[in-house]
Amino acid sequence: MRLIPHFPRTTMRPTAAALLTIGLTLTACAPPAPRTPPGVMPTPSATPERIVAPSVPTLDGMPAAVRVGFTVQVSGMVPVDSAGRLVGTDLNGQVRQALGNFVTVVRAARGVPGDVVRLTVYLRDPSTEAVETVRTAILDVLGKDAPPALTVVGVSALPEAAMRVMIEGTAQLRSEFPDRTRRP
Repeated sequence: MRLIPHFPRTTMRPTAAALLTIGLTLTACAPPAPRTPPGVMPTPSATPERIVAPSVPTLDGMPAAVRVGFTVQVSGMVPVDSAGRLVGTDLNGQVRQALGNFVTVVRAARGVPGDVVRLTVYLRDPSTEAVETVRTAILDVLGKDAPPALTVVGVSALPEAAMRVMIEGTAQLRSEFPDRTRRP
């Protein structure tokens, strides 16, 4: 046998004053909304954010990078200046310009050079000397403390005949840096 409690109808309907009191009590007891401590980047959205660095030319309509959360995927950076002109005729000058463009894009995504965790370098001449030139430039530009993972790929052509290098990669932003709470 199942017992069903019986309550008089008058006690089943709370009064408007009782509902208001309950609502105010719940609101007053609710914890405050979480705040991001000063100097810490808020948790980013999982929605892709297109990154554009005004001084870095890109293909029309394409972003220089895409950021999702703390990860930034940087498009292939080539050795051109802000006007789109090829910079340098030697490999060292071209690598440093392409790396400079890469770092500019990472900074536009609120990152720092030390956040770069992976690079893929496309070389027209993947000789031992060329790879050493690339390695040295990367360590000079990004720092020797935590070099990124590096892949060098030999290619037969790049967007322009005089171009010798293109660099793409990934940066993993760390949230504890104060300069990440705002855009550069």
